[in-house]
Formats: sequence, structure tokens, C-alpha cells
Amino acid sequence: MSNIKIFVCAHKEVPLPQHSYFLPIQAGAALHEHINGYQPDDEGDNISIKNPHFCELTCHYWAWKNLKNVDIVGLNHYRRYFDFTKKWPQFSADKHFISTESFLNQKYQFPDLEKRLSKYDIILPIARHWRVSNTKQYGDYHIAKDWEILRQIIKERSPQYIPAFEKTMDHCNKAVGYNMFITHWKHFDAYSEWLFDILFEVERRVPPTDDPIQSRIYGYMSERLINVFCEHHHLHINHIPLMMPLDDINDGLNISNLHWCWRCLSNDFYYHFK
Repeated sequence: MSNIKIFVCAHKEVPLPQHSYFLPIQAGAALHEHINGYQPDDEGDNISIKNPHFCELTCHYWAWKNLKNVDIVGLNHYRRYFDFTKKWPQFSADKHFISTESFLNQKYQFPDLEKRLSKYDIILPIARHWRVSNTKQYGDYHIAKDWEILRQIIKERSPQYIPAFEKTMDHCNKAVGYNMFITHWKHFDAYSEWLFDILFEVERRVPPTDDPIQSRIYGYMSERLINVFCEHHHLHINHIPLMMPLDDINDGLNISNLHWCWRCLSNDFYYHFK
């Protein structure tokens, strides 16, 4: 039987679903009082103090540097979980909202996770579709020159990734996000080695700003970079929708699967034929 650890990142104490795979981890523990029952991300080799700019990547880094003898590893967020209950996930909306009470009252399950990962290399969220390329989308919502610095760093430090970068970012309008995954340790290790080498160099050249949104630059970049890594290594991906527990929820938050599929097709049509 495989040793499986799925980290649930949280910066505060919150009610969490129970499962033997789950391990709650406190993000940015170096900056706050430790939460009882959570693994703090400031023990051992860590970058916990960088949490305001690296977001959940401080938990990712802690797991990479400090976990031992793990076969399958995953990263969740306390407000985002993979929803394995969908019969046809490829035709499902990328996410749906559920009341926190309902979410906690149901038993969270990972049906046949080991079997699933014998067929696939990695589990990722469903990709979102834009009306523009991923490169353009990043520039529209963040700082375009930072993206070009990222591109230059990849050219310098791992030029073999540039074809995948250009294919998935410059010439594609869909990508997964959220910094969530479940995968084999060998892929996690290889991804982490590449990712943090790139991001630490970005950090040296692009210091974070005081802007509450743009200061999270390295977390935003990593959301895109996992797409590049998977493309370069030709990983077989199992896309799974997300469920997001909220304390307050209304019917207008969720869209139908049909609406979601139509939106994706509409964005794809606009992107390819504009």
C-alpha cells in the first residue's frame, strides 16, 4: 500500500474534512502563532517567512524538503477540494460551491486513488478557457513585464522548457490554476526542483510590491508554470472539478454544466477566430 499525503493548506484554524490522507498544514507559520494540530510550515528546511508573496507554495516547499518515504503527494486549499463524485468530469463546470455545513457532513473520499494514478501521472483541476492567450491574460490581470522576465529566466536556466512555455502560454487560451495537484513523488520532486529554481531567480530580479494583489506574484506564476511542466514532460493528466465550501452560499454562485461547456466553446471560438 502506498504512503499518501494530501496537504490541506490553511493560514487559520478552520473546520476540515477528515480522511487518513489529509494532513493540515499552516501556511506562513513563521509569521503567526502556531495552530494546534496543524503541521507548521516553518520547521526544518522552509520558506515560511515568504508566505505573503509565495502563498501556498510555502507549504509546497515544506512538503518537498521535509517529507520522507511518501509515494503520492497532493496539495489542497482549505476552501478548495477535488470533487471525485462527478461521473463525467470532462463535461462538468470547473468548480461548484457548497455550504460548509453540507461539505463537512458528507464523507470525503478518494475513490481508487492509487488505481487512478496508475493510469494517470497527475491529477489537476479542470482548465479554464480565456478569450485571449494565457500570456495576454497574465498581462491583463498582473504585470506584463514581470512575465517577460520569467520567460527570460526560463530561457537562461532551462531553455529546454521554452517550446512548452510558448505552446501552453503564448499559443493557448486554457490553463489549470489554483496550485492544486495530486501526483507521484517522482513528478512532485522534479516539478519542485524546476519550479523553485525559476521562482527564486524571479524573486531576485522582481522584488514583490506592496500591492495586496500583485505582491503574490510568485504564487500567480506557479499556477501557470505547472501547465508548462506537464506539457514538457508529456504527463498524462486527469482533470477533476473542484468543490469550494462557503459559509454563505446562494444559487447564483453555481452555473450549470451546460452553461460551463458553452462558455468554454464560446471563448475558444473567439480566441481562434477573432
